[in-house]
Amino acid sequence: MGMRQFLHYFWNIACMVVAFFAYSFLQSFYFYPQRIKLRLHLNTWEQAVLTALITVIILFLVFWLYKRQLAETNDWGFNRRPHWDGTRLIIAVIGVLLILLLNFVLSFFIVAGTGKTTSANQQALNQIAMQDNYMFKLMVAIIAPFCEETIFRGMFFNTFFTKNTKANKWLGIIVSGFLFAYLHDRAFSPYILVYWSMGCVLGWVYMSTKDLRYSMLTHMIYNSLGMIL
Repeated sequence: MGMRQFLHYFWNIACMVVAFFAYSFLQSFYFYPQRIKLRLHLNTWEQAVLTALITVIILFLVFWLYKRQLAETNDWGFNRRPHWDGTRLIIAVIGVLLILLLNFVLSFFIVAGTGKTTSANQQALNQIAMQDNYMFKLMVAIIAPFCEETIFRGMFFNTFFTKNTKANKWLGIIVSGFLFAYLHDRAFSPYILVYWSMGCVLGWVYMSTKDLRYSMLTHMIYNSLGMIL
């Protein structure tokens, strides 16, 4: 491995790590707002301003790191203008339908085989949701999809699957989907298959549209439906 290639991996992996920890830090402001409020001795107005400021800074940082990677190498042609068109919007909607279908089928067999109706990750989220509904919904519906797609799809492909080949496309989709699944189900329960399938579909949307906006949209719609249904 040459020095240039080593620096490429070192920089991109460092960007992923920084983005992931920044995202994890941001989650605490939305999942445990009362704890943050008491710890920092804030009133409601001060907490709202602080949370908004930190959110803007971290979202900007995460996406800036992603775009810095694209500036270094972009063999796939990611994020090129024009960003929006009808065909890619249809792909994003198809992605939502595929996730719903796979979720239903896999969950049916998991429940039939194990009797478990929800994953440990979902149980934890359900408990958080009961504590502060508004902040939780904002994180799950908008902020989490933005950060997770930038890290698990955007930065991941920019780091490990930079060459535009069919093998890289499908291997990258499978591996990025598994990484996404593992970080949602580290106990390797049967529900890891649900998260894996979701990660793979989101990877397919990203690679089919070559624009993170569409996998973010798919992710946002699916998460929002999960809170409604």
